[in-house]
Amino acid sequence: MHYDDKQLLGDIYQLAETGLEAAGTVLQKTDDPALREEIEEQYNDYSQAKAKAEQSLIDAGAFPKGNSPFQKATMWGAIQMQTLGECSDDHIAEIMIKGTNTGIVDLTHDISQCENASDSTKRFAERFIKTEQRHIENLKAFL
Repeated sequence: MHYDDKQLLGDIYQLAETGLEAAGTVLQKTDDPALREEIEEQYNDYSQAKAKAEQSLIDAGAFPKGNSPFQKATMWGAIQMQTLGECSDDHIAEIMIKGTNTGIVDLTHDISQCENASDSTKRFAERFIKTEQRHIENLKAFL
């Protein structure tokens, strides 16, 4: 496996891990059944992407590098601050949309930086982006 494949898979792994943590944190703050269902679906998609990226890295003899405790605490703290005064459905959806969009931008950049990654790894990254875009479209209904 080429270095660029490992790099891109590692990026997907970290983005999915961040998404899992964010979705898990936000789920604790919403009561709306439809919004919860959408965020749970996004959570499940992150879980599947993380597992696939992790297995691909392990198969290649690489060890997936997760987010640091500092990164996790920073993200958790940011969500806590953003929801301190307001936990409305539209605000929760907005938080998820912004975070998801940031992940799309980051992964799009990562794909362009990993020119030598295999077609299958690039397709995996592109599917991840398409899934994220679908979640953004679904979350817009709550704005």
